Amino acid sequence: MNPLEILKGEYMMGRAAICVVSIFVFSLFAVTAFGSDLDTFKNYSADMETTSEWGSFTFKIFFKDTKIRMERNTQGDKSINIIRPDKKVIWMLTVDNKTYMEIPLDMSKQDILSKLYHDPNIKTYKEFIAHEIVDKHPAKKYHLTITTDGKKEKSGYIWEATDLGNIPVKYESEDKNITTVWKNIKRGGVDDSVFELPAGYKKMDMPAMPGMGSK
Repeated sequence: MNPLEILKGEYMMGRAAICVVSIFVFSLFAVTAFGSDLDTFKNYSADMETTSEWGSFTFKIFFKDTKIRMERNTQGDKSINIIRPDKKVIWMLTVDNKTYMEIPLDMSKQDILSKLYHDPNIKTYKEFIAHEIVDKHPAKKYHLTITTDGKKEKSGYIWEATDLGNIPVKYESEDKNITTVWKNIKRGGVDDSVFELPAGYKKMDMPAMPGMGSK
């Protein structure tokens, strides 16, 4: 595989990572819609299996406060994405050659990542639909809508496991094009060090590639 294809693959993985993070943050709004305790979700890890237009991805995800780390291992090719809203950056690491690329995280944009911070203009509406079983967990299915200044911003479906303190265990987009299932959920035990750049990694510039600009 030539260097351009490798970089293109890393770029698309970054796009997929943003998609997964958006789903993850969306799930936090589901949790807090009726005043649930967000402390339950400030420190935990899980496997996230996502199917979307970018393909199918399985990430090991670590979450603490607003920091997120996602690990993916495909046929021995391991990549890591670290999202640091406090530093306003995303680090995309390639483990084999110990390199990383840094992408600015513009918190001024009206994207779902900016909702990691409290915004009084955001309202969440959660409608109960049914009791279902997800990955052997009894769960409540909800339709969730997030609005900003009265304007609909995002909506979809969330399943919350009642035996895990209402942690989200499944997400489905409104158009049903994206589905995520959380598995092997473990609460607590996530150390701050997992959100730092490992020693010995070399920074690489993100090149501009035709046809791969932001939408």
